[in-house]
Amino acid sequence: MLSHDPFDSRKNLRSFKEEAQRHFNNEQDLNNLCSVFKFCILLDSVVTNTHNLSHKSHIQGLIYDTMNSIVSTFLLRERYLYLNIRSVIENIARIALSKSDGGDAFDGTVRRKDFMFLKENKPNENWKFMHETYIRACAFVHLSPQSGLNISSTFKQLVADDHQTNPTKQILNLQKILSSVMRIFLVYFKEEVSTVYFRAQADLQFVLGRSLYKFYQELIG
Repeated sequence: MLSHDPFDSRKNLRSFKEEAQRHFNNEQDLNNLCSVFKFCILLDSVVTNTHNLSHKSHIQGLIYDTMNSIVSTFLLRERYLYLNIRSVIENIARIALSKSDGGDAFDGTVRRKDFMFLKENKPNENWKFMHETYIRACAFVHLSPQSGLNISSTFKQLVADDHQTNPTKQILNLQKILSSVMRIFLVYFKEEVSTVYFRAQADLQFVLGRSLYKFYQELIG
Protein backbone atom coordinates (compact mmCIF):
# COMPACT_ATOMS: atom_id res chain seq x y z
CA MET A 1 0.00 0.00 0.00
CA LEU A 2 1.33 3.43 -0.95
CA SER A 3 2.02 5.75 1.96
CA HIS A 4 -0.17 8.83 2.27
CA ASP A 5 2.82 10.61 3.84
CA PRO A 6 5.86 9.25 1.94
CA PHE A 7 8.32 11.86 3.22
CA ASP A 8 6.76 12.27 6.69
CA SER A 9 5.85 15.82 5.62
CA ARG A 10 2.60 15.95 7.54
CA LYS A 11 4.08 14.26 10.60
CA ASN A 12 7.00 16.69 10.68
CA LEU A 13 4.71 19.66 10.13
CA ARG A 14 2.47 18.63 13.04
CA SER A 15 5.52 18.47 15.29
CA PHE A 16 6.69 21.87 14.06
CA LYS A 17 3.28 23.47 14.56
CA GLU A 18 3.16 22.24 18.16
CA GLU A 19 6.42 24.09 18.80
CA ALA A 20 5.29 27.20 16.89
CA GLN A 21 2.12 27.36 19.01
CA ARG A 22 4.29 27.79 22.10
CA HIS A 23 5.34 31.17 20.69
CA PHE A 24 2.38 32.37 18.59
CA ASN A 25 -1.37 31.84 18.68
CA ASN A 26 -2.40 33.99 15.73
CA GLU A 27 -3.64 31.69 12.95
CA GLN A 28 -2.13 33.81 10.18
CA ASP A 29 1.28 33.73 11.87
CA LEU A 30 1.09 29.96 12.29
CA ASN A 31 0.02 29.40 8.70
CA ASN A 32 2.87 31.53 7.35
CA LEU A 33 5.42 29.84 9.61
CA CYS A 34 4.16 26.43 8.52
CA SER A 35 4.45 27.52 4.90
CA VAL A 36 8.11 28.43 5.45
CA PHE A 37 8.82 25.18 7.30
CA LYS A 38 7.26 23.16 4.47
CA PHE A 39 9.85 24.67 2.13
CA CYS A 40 12.51 23.17 4.42
CA ILE A 41 10.78 19.81 4.16
CA LEU A 42 10.91 19.95 0.36
CA LEU A 43 14.55 21.03 0.26
CA ASP A 44 15.51 18.27 2.69
CA SER A 45 13.64 15.69 0.62
CA VAL A 46 15.57 16.72 -2.48
CA VAL A 47 18.91 16.61 -0.63
CA THR A 48 18.16 13.23 0.96
CA ASN A 49 16.82 11.53 -2.17
CA THR A 50 19.05 12.88 -4.96
CA HIS A 51 22.38 11.22 -5.76
CA ASN A 52 25.23 13.54 -6.77
CA LEU A 53 23.09 16.63 -6.21
CA SER A 54 24.71 19.80 -7.53
CA HIS A 55 25.06 22.69 -5.07
CA LYS A 56 24.22 20.32 -2.22
CA SER A 57 26.02 22.43 0.40
CA HIS A 58 24.22 25.57 -0.77
CA ILE A 59 20.85 23.83 -0.50
CA GLN A 60 21.75 22.57 2.96
CA GLY A 61 22.67 26.16 3.76
CA LEU A 62 19.21 27.25 2.61
CA ILE A 63 17.64 24.76 5.01
CA TYR A 64 19.88 25.79 7.91
CA ASP A 65 19.36 29.52 7.41
CA THR A 66 15.62 29.17 6.89
CA MET A 67 15.20 27.17 10.09
CA ASN A 68 17.31 29.71 11.96
CA SER A 69 15.12 32.47 10.51
CA ILE A 70 12.11 30.75 12.04
CA VAL A 71 13.89 30.41 15.39
CA SER A 72 14.72 34.12 15.26
CA THR A 73 11.01 34.96 14.95
CA PHE A 74 10.27 32.69 17.92
CA LEU A 75 12.84 34.50 20.05
CA LEU A 76 11.96 37.98 18.71
CA ARG A 77 15.54 38.59 17.48
CA GLU A 78 14.98 40.74 14.42
CA ARG A 79 18.63 41.40 13.67
CA TYR A 80 19.40 37.68 13.61
CA LEU A 81 16.36 37.11 11.45
CA TYR A 82 17.86 39.40 8.83
CA LEU A 83 21.32 37.89 9.24
CA ASN A 84 19.80 34.55 8.25
CA ILE A 85 17.71 36.07 5.46
CA ARG A 86 20.87 37.62 4.03
CA SER A 87 22.54 34.21 4.05
CA VAL A 88 19.48 32.61 2.40
CA ILE A 89 19.71 35.11 -0.46
CA GLU A 90 23.45 34.58 -0.80
CA ASN A 91 22.97 30.82 -1.10
CA ILE A 92 20.26 31.01 -3.76
CA ALA A 93 22.41 33.57 -5.61
CA ARG A 94 25.39 31.17 -5.53
CA ILE A 95 23.17 28.56 -7.16
CA ALA A 96 21.96 30.97 -9.85
CA LEU A 97 25.54 32.11 -10.49
CA SER A 98 26.93 28.54 -10.41
CA LYS A 99 29.49 29.55 -7.82
CA SER A 100 31.51 26.73 -6.29
CA ASP A 101 34.18 26.48 -3.62
CA GLY A 102 37.52 26.01 -5.35
CA GLY A 103 39.55 26.59 -2.22
CA ASP A 104 39.87 30.37 -2.44
CA ALA A 105 38.52 32.32 0.52
CA PHE A 106 36.30 34.47 -1.74
CA ASP A 107 35.01 31.80 -4.15
CA GLY A 108 31.49 31.94 -2.72
CA THR A 109 31.30 35.68 -2.15
CA VAL A 110 28.24 37.35 -3.64
CA ARG A 111 28.99 40.94 -4.64
CA ARG A 112 26.96 43.88 -5.87
CA LYS A 113 28.10 43.19 -9.44
CA ASP A 114 26.66 39.67 -9.11
CA PHE A 115 23.24 41.06 -8.24
CA MET A 116 23.49 43.50 -11.14
CA PHE A 117 24.29 40.59 -13.46
CA LEU A 118 21.36 38.55 -12.18
CA LYS A 119 18.93 41.46 -12.49
CA GLU A 120 20.05 42.14 -16.05
CA ASN A 121 20.29 38.58 -17.32
CA LYS A 122 17.62 36.74 -15.32
CA PRO A 123 14.75 39.23 -14.95
CA ASN A 124 12.12 36.48 -14.63
CA GLU A 125 13.67 35.33 -11.36
CA ASN A 126 12.78 38.56 -9.50
CA TRP A 127 16.34 39.47 -8.55
CA LYS A 128 15.33 43.10 -8.13
CA PHE A 129 13.27 42.08 -5.10
CA MET A 130 16.04 39.77 -3.89
CA HIS A 131 18.64 42.53 -4.09
CA GLU A 132 16.42 45.07 -2.33
CA THR A 133 15.77 42.55 0.44
CA TYR A 134 19.49 41.80 0.67
CA ILE A 135 20.30 45.50 1.08
CA ARG A 136 17.68 45.81 3.84
CA ALA A 137 19.11 42.73 5.57
CA CYS A 138 22.60 44.24 5.44
CA ALA A 139 21.25 47.36 7.17
CA PHE A 140 20.27 45.18 10.14
CA VAL A 141 23.49 43.17 10.13
CA HIS A 142 25.65 46.32 10.06
CA LEU A 143 23.46 48.21 12.56
CA SER A 144 22.61 50.90 10.06
CA PRO A 145 20.28 53.64 11.36
CA GLN A 146 17.81 52.55 8.65
CA SER A 147 17.25 49.31 10.55
CA GLY A 148 15.61 51.15 13.44
CA LEU A 149 17.25 48.86 15.99
CA ASN A 150 17.59 50.25 19.49
CA ILE A 151 21.37 50.06 19.93
CA SER A 152 21.08 51.71 23.35
CA SER A 153 19.07 48.77 24.74
CA THR A 154 19.94 47.58 28.22
CA PHE A 155 20.99 44.01 28.93
CA LYS A 156 17.61 43.20 30.47
CA GLN A 157 15.81 44.61 27.44
CA LEU A 158 17.88 42.43 25.13
CA VAL A 159 17.21 39.36 27.23
CA ALA A 160 13.49 40.00 26.79
CA ASP A 161 13.58 40.65 23.02
CA ASP A 162 15.32 42.66 20.32
CA HIS A 163 12.97 43.81 17.60
CA GLN A 164 11.27 46.90 16.26
CA THR A 165 8.96 45.39 13.64
CA ASN A 166 5.71 43.73 14.65
CA PRO A 167 6.28 39.93 14.74
CA THR A 168 3.31 39.30 12.43
CA LYS A 169 4.89 41.55 9.81
CA GLN A 170 8.27 39.85 10.28
CA ILE A 171 6.71 36.43 9.69
CA LEU A 172 4.74 37.68 6.69
CA ASN A 173 7.89 39.17 5.16
CA LEU A 174 9.81 35.94 5.80
CA GLN A 175 7.14 33.91 4.03
CA LYS A 176 7.14 36.31 1.07
CA ILE A 177 10.94 36.19 0.79
CA LEU A 178 11.12 32.40 1.02
CA SER A 179 8.35 32.00 -1.55
CA SER A 180 10.46 34.05 -3.97
CA VAL A 181 13.53 32.00 -3.11
CA MET A 182 11.63 28.78 -3.78
CA ARG A 183 10.51 30.03 -7.19
CA ILE A 184 14.17 30.50 -8.09
CA PHE A 185 15.05 27.10 -6.63
CA LEU A 186 12.40 25.40 -8.76
CA VAL A 187 13.82 26.97 -11.93
CA TYR A 188 17.18 25.26 -11.32
CA PHE A 189 16.02 22.03 -9.69
CA LYS A 190 12.70 21.24 -11.36
CA GLU A 191 14.07 17.93 -12.72
CA GLU A 192 15.29 16.82 -9.30
CA VAL A 193 11.99 17.81 -7.69
CA SER A 194 10.11 15.93 -10.42
CA THR A 195 12.17 12.80 -9.82
CA VAL A 196 11.89 12.86 -6.04
CA TYR A 197 8.13 13.53 -6.07
CA PHE A 198 7.31 11.47 -9.17
CA ARG A 199 4.84 9.28 -7.27
CA ALA A 200 3.95 11.85 -4.63
CA GLN A 201 2.35 14.80 -6.40
CA ALA A 202 -0.15 15.34 -3.61
CA ASP A 203 2.73 15.64 -1.15
CA LEU A 204 4.53 18.06 -3.47
CA GLN A 205 1.46 20.26 -3.71
CA PHE A 206 1.16 20.10 0.08
CA VAL A 207 4.68 21.39 0.71
CA LEU A 208 4.73 23.95 -2.12
CA GLY A 209 1.26 25.39 -1.72
CA ARG A 210 -1.18 26.11 -4.53
CA SER A 211 0.61 29.07 -6.14
CA LEU A 212 4.11 27.57 -6.21
CA TYR A 213 2.77 24.20 -7.33
CA LYS A 214 1.09 25.89 -10.28
CA PHE A 215 4.38 27.64 -11.09
CA TYR A 216 6.18 24.28 -10.91
CA GLN A 217 3.66 22.71 -13.32
CA GLU A 218 4.24 25.56 -15.77
CA LEU A 219 8.01 24.98 -15.56
CA ILE A 220 7.80 21.29 -16.38
CA GLY A 221 5.20 21.85 -19.12
